[in-house]
Amino acid sequence: MAAAPALVGELLAGPARTVPVLHRGADAVYLDLRGSKPSTAPSSAAPDLAVLGVLSAAATAVPCGLQTTLPRLPAGVAGATRAVLGDGRVLLGGTEAVVTRTVDATVPRIPAVAPAARVLAEVVGDRSAGVRAELPAEALAALAEGSADCVPELLGRGSGLTPVGDDVLCGWLATAVATRAPVGSAAGTDLADAVRRLAPAATTALSATLLGCATRGEVLPQFRRLVLDLADPAPDLDARVAVDVDALLRVGHTSGAGLLLGASIALHHLASRSLTP
Repeated sequence: MAAAPALVGELLAGPARTVPVLHRGADAVYLDLRGSKPSTAPSSAAPDLAVLGVLSAAATAVPCGLQTTLPRLPAGVAGATRAVLGDGRVLLGGTEAVVTRTVDATVPRIPAVAPAARVLAEVVGDRSAGVRAELPAEALAALAEGSADCVPELLGRGSGLTPVGDDVLCGWLATAVATRAPVGSAAGTDLADAVRRLAPAATTALSATLLGCATRGEVLPQFRRLVLDLADPAPDLDARVAVDVDALLRVGHTSGAGLLLGASIALHHLASRSLTP
């Protein structure tokens, strides 16, 4: 049994086909979908979903993955080189994973951008300094202006299984979706278009897939929890956001910090635009 976002379920609904393993570990195996999507796949299945994760219960629940209830992936799964997917299931190393539960990986709408930006800035403080130090200051300055010029300088840049520059872009893009910026802002649209165009050749297949997810507002559960709380300005907002920030910073070596920096930059940029007469 496994849980997955709706898009993953749609992808698995197609006919069975064999795909290679791209990356394997004790808690996550990533399958390479490039060139494997059948012509009969649902029309709503995202064309940029190039990687599919098969995850243990302990793994980070990426929006391009199906998360099993297994505490750890069996040795046969972690050592497999190919998988069969389709007909609503994944067969990997003698283990079958069937999606039995759909999870919501999309960010909610943040109706009041300026208060959300203020609270997040106060809670985060300088906790993103390490991530900032890995990336070109000029690119981060361009991102703070919502300029697509930053995209070539950030894609594939920095440490981590997903390079931290990609994580920052993911955080920015998903936050822009939460504020509905991509549909109402030329800057947001241009930046998302640049990511879609350049990412497949500029970074890893997994990162390119996660960036595609972010342009649709599909994110990790820890990031979604943060956005949910920022969208609900209750009296205890600061305390709830502090818990969310701590949880996000525990994701990966730099991934959570990169996502957090991207979200902070996006909210500051969008709040300043909303205050401009």
